[in-house]
Amino acid sequence: MKNTEGWWHTIEAEDLNDDGYVDFVLGNHGLNSFFKASNERPVMMYVNDFDLNGSVEQIICTYKGDKAYPLAGKDELVRQIPSLESKYPKFADYKDQTIEDIFPQQVIERSLLLNARIMQNSVLINTGQGSFKMVPLPAEAQFFPVWSVIIDDFNKDGKKDLLIGGNQSKAKPQTGIYEAGYGLFLSGDNDASSWKPVSPLASGFFTKGDIRDMKIVRTGNESVIIVARNNENLHFYKY
Repeated sequence: MKNTEGWWHTIEAEDLNDDGYVDFVLGNHGLNSFFKASNERPVMMYVNDFDLNGSVEQIICTYKGDKAYPLAGKDELVRQIPSLESKYPKFADYKDQTIEDIFPQQVIERSLLLNARIMQNSVLINTGQGSFKMVPLPAEAQFFPVWSVIIDDFNKDGKKDLLIGGNQSKAKPQTGIYEAGYGLFLSGDNDASSWKPVSPLASGFFTKGDIRDMKIVRTGNESVIIVARNNENLHFYKY
């Protein structure tokens, strides 16, 4: 699929609308973020050994207006590429410099360029015969990066539901951390494009921290959700 590059963390396959075709739930970075991306103005990362010292650098650029600028400040970039100190001895010299201003064109042309055009957590609906339709999850599901998705009929109404979890507590100060998620239950109505967010008070699911995986374990008549978080104890939920 064209123009669907993102910061995808997870993918879960399931026939969500019982039409006989396998659909996909996609965990991405979310929209509650410093990083904004679109097809016309993607978040870009240039990968290269810019100073030819045998070490590969990655330079992320984001758009401000019609131009894209490196995310790294002068100090951070010079620490990685000391040769730039002579070009930018003062902070004022570095102000408003695009990557094209910083490096020669031939250096940029031999760099690997990676784009992120979509940040939404989404559902990829299989419409049959090899065609797909991408639909964003509700706004509440965009508050945090999604790293894990499980699918089941959690509320026993005969329709498939979603449970998503994530967060990202390790991030650079200039971008902020991403901890707005406590897991989210999305009630389904047998339409892969329509999901109803359910509050933690109503769903009973509330987990702080960086959720990295969730699994369902079935024992007899009981089902248990196991939630794994970075550097934290496991959480268990019966349903």
